Amino acid sequence: MIMPFFTVDDLIAMRDKSVNTAFMDFNNAVTHHPDALFVFYEGQDNDYYYPRIQQYSSIEVEPINCRGKDKVISVYKILVTKSEYDKYRKGFFIDKDFDLNSDSILSNFYITSGYSAENYYLSDNCMEQFLKQKHNFHAGDPLLDKIMAGYCKMRQSYFEAILLYNTWYCAIRHKYGNDVRDISLGSKMPTGFITCDFVKSSVTQKYTLATIESIFPTHSSYPVTPSELKDAENYIKQDMLKNMRGKFGMRFMLNYISYLQDMFRTDPVYANYKRNLHFSNDNILSILSPFADTEQSLIDYIQKIAA
Repeated sequence: MIMPFFTVDDLIAMRDKSVNTAFMDFNNAVTHHPDALFVFYEGQDNDYYYPRIQQYSSIEVEPINCRGKDKVISVYKILVTKSEYDKYRKGFFIDKDFDLNSDSILSNFYITSGYSAENYYLSDNCMEQFLKQKHNFHAGDPLLDKIMAGYCKMRQSYFEAILLYNTWYCAIRHKYGNDVRDISLGSKMPTGFITCDFVKSSVTQKYTLATIESIFPTHSSYPVTPSELKDAENYIKQDMLKNMRGKFGMRFMLNYISYLQDMFRTDPVYANYKRNLHFSNDNILSILSPFADTEQSLIDYIQKIAA
């Protein structure tokens, strides 16, 4: 294959190892499977998107892991300027996050309607379908109804407990956008910020705004007003299942499923429902993917890029 001409901006972007690797992965893939659909992801999102792209398209799929949202965008900006790549079918998938996502080029991307792809796993339906298909519960089973009631109650309590942490970061991202480079949230709540009681289906908040600021020394570089915090809180509360940080939601779901499986093993009432399933933060997205929600906008985008 003839390598394209690269501009100075292209070469600067490709100094990033992840961008360079993703571009080379794509370049190698088109050499071997030029008729495939090439799909570019942020990372673990492949567990969610790949089976759905296969389901709603009839062509071979070549996934390209770009290792980050900004890397997906950088790869797109390189490819879109190379006419020799126009003939290949390509799709670009990114999370909404707490970003404004106002760049006009993003109209060519699939952007999650909520915070991230993980948020599609947090619905009642996802948990209920998992329990039915993996633990042999059935509709109308009072034990299933009891579990779902406890799950929904504790999930709401969990969201209320982590709301302030999400609100603070959301306000910063809405105000400063990509200029925020030195504040990043992990995949779980900081140690000591919340306590969980799975038996009582409750979560207790143990932190304040001052606690948050104490673990982020650079917070003073990104001041937000009480009004901006309130706006961010109102935004998240419009739909907490969608707008809360998805990785926090998945961590809760992993812990709740672990609690359920312990209960199934030890409580005789659930003897018929125990299964030897092994969940971890590395495989939960893959195991639960068949049960996660799929929006019509995603189906439409897949069919568009596969045409």
